Amino acid sequence: MTFKAWLGLGVLLAVVVAALGAPWLVPADPVTSDFGSMLKPPGSAAHPLGTDQLGRDLLARVIYGARLALFIGTCTVAVTAVAGGLLGLVAGFVEGWPSTALMRIADVQLSFPFILLAMTINVIVGLGLRNIILSLSAAGWVVYARVVRGEVLTVKERDYVQAAAALGAGRARLLFRHVLPNVAPSIIVVASLQFSQFIVAEAAISFLGFGVQPPTPAWGNMLAESRDYLYVAWWLAAFPGAALALTALGVNLLGDWLRDSLDPKLRV
Repeated sequence: MTFKAWLGLGVLLAVVVAALGAPWLVPADPVTSDFGSMLKPPGSAAHPLGTDQLGRDLLARVIYGARLALFIGTCTVAVTAVAGGLLGLVAGFVEGWPSTALMRIADVQLSFPFILLAMTINVIVGLGLRNIILSLSAAGWVVYARVVRGEVLTVKERDYVQAAAALGAGRARLLFRHVLPNVAPSIIVVASLQFSQFIVAEAAISFLGFGVQPPTPAWGNMLAESRDYLYVAWWLAAFPGAALALTALGVNLLGDWLRDSLDPKLRV
């Protein structure tokens, strides 16, 4: 592993440990207001990162926001990888008009900006955590479908697949025993790179008011609430923004290493 990969892994592990250990790391309640402690600056023992406009501990809110971001990212990646991957496998293996129709749908969807499409779907299906995962998944499956279909079109023409077909292997066996293992690295790489995209997209949607709603701590709505206090309480935007940026950076660095490791064409 390269230095960048170790750095990305270290950042991601720190975020995961903090998120999983939130109840023990920060005993303060992230949603309980304390009007006697409003807008306290960072540096105190009771509130290391300060407090927000309602007196809520900012460290607790940032760490609990990490739990939400990782949960949404993990669930969305799982849904899109399974749904998009299966559609890409079938479209590449079967071909014909179903494959053509699916790719035309993917082309139309890719013509829309990802965040705008996800936000539009979220407005239609309604607000809430479950609906955010559904909207991000509905907007993100096409990447897996196109990548996997392209890989399948190449893999299914290889000699070992043709030999298995000549020996009487059924379509299901060919697809899941011989083709899927060879396209799985591409799915893993896309998933690692899209994880950070989903986290940032969720923050953007919440920032605009269409995602996770206050008082639930989410990095996006924390940044939205900080807009009116930028000149008097810089820490309200600095710490959630830094947490979002570092998490996305860590995932991207690790994803780059996975891409270089799993793609033999990139090896020197």
